[in-house]
Amino acid sequence: MESVGLLASGVAHDFNNKLGVIMGNAEIALELLDESHPAYSRLKEIVKASSLSADLTRQLLTFARKQEIYPRVLDLNQALGNIFKMLDRLIGEDIKLVYEAGENLWPVKIDPAQLDQIMANLCVNARDAMPNGGTLTIETEGVRFDDGAQTAQEAPPGEYIRVSVSDTGVGMSPEVCARAIEPFFTTKDVGKGTGLGLSTARQIVNERMGGSLTLLPTQNGTAFRVRFPFKQT
Repeated sequence: MESVGLLASGVAHDFNNKLGVIMGNAEIALELLDESHPAYSRLKEIVKASSLSADLTRQLLTFARKQEIYPRVLDLNQALGNIFKMLDRLIGEDIKLVYEAGENLWPVKIDPAQLDQIMANLCVNARDAMPNGGTLTIETEGVRFDDGAQTAQEAPPGEYIRVSVSDTGVGMSPEVCARAIEPFFTTKDVGKGTGLGLSTARQIVNERMGGSLTLLPTQNGTAFRVRFPFKQT
């Protein structure tokens, strides 16, 4: 995995340099053209595709642990509320988004950009599991784990903020569930998934924050539980 990380980092940096040239020239061309020009819409598509590719680059750099991070202490309910509109646009009109915020949560320490990345990856995964629509529920609550209560599905003893992201989608087979968070594993068609979204989210939570991310199949879909450790202000 260390070798894969080094390879991903090198590819991401080279790719990012080329993307900068593509996006820069396309944006300059857009400024020089009127919206009625036949090439205008094509240039917009180039900028859009380049932006999506830049998102992939950021995921690769995060996976390779080469991305600079700027963590700070946050009120998680407030932070999630700030990105709620972004998530609402991301999942589309056919899916109902429900946010159930817990009360009196402890603070957590995280880079806000990485919180956005974690939630976007989990919500996109849930969206793709509901091709015919459904409900995506995000819940927050404070939890404590002691030595006697620790299980294989939970985090080490301590105080955590637990964020649950659950969907009413098609669910996963035991075989897919066992591999879903592996790097580069995807069940999507070629060109429609990188297999890095969930593994990147877990890498941020588990290795950079000392928390945990687990996948729990449910009777009517799938649920992810993310546990952020309590951080004193």
